[in-house]
Amino acid sequence: MLWDRDRFRPVPKTFNPSSYFCPSQINTHSMKRLITSTLLLSLVSFSISSCKNEPKIDKDDLLGRWEIREAYRNEKKSEDLMGLFFEFFGDGKMLTNMSGATTESQYELKKQTLMQRGGDMDADYEITSLNDTNLVLVTTLREYNFRFVLGKSIQIN
Repeated sequence: MLWDRDRFRPVPKTFNPSSYFCPSQINTHSMKRLITSTLLLSLVSFSISSCKNEPKIDKDDLLGRWEIREAYRNEKKSEDLMGLFFEFFGDGKMLTNMSGATTESQYELKKQTLMQRGGDMDADYEITSLNDTNLVLVTTLREYNFRFVLGKSIQIN
């Protein structure tokens, strides 16, 4: 009588390899490669899909006057900033009363960042939302975190 060394049992006299061995045991190496490849492909697909494609801000969408609707200082609503505005022009100039008095300065857009230079103060604002009626800016000034929710001012001619 023959003995199966892997299973420690006798091999039947009518030995039929195709019915005796499970296909997964025959192709264990292939199965491991298939599982590894599937997991790797899933991981790569997830990584690519989770990459945040930040939409490019178009300078033309920013043009015009934006007036404060809500202002937050360190995530607490602040009434002190009511009356705040930003006005952007096509030539890279802007007006704002962020420092208390209306001042003119230069601005530049780089990806999601609005950089204000010159005038009374330099500041970088992250544009977290922009559409035809709303603009949300986030910045840190003098160790305070600010979030400005602005609305587009409608100009009546």
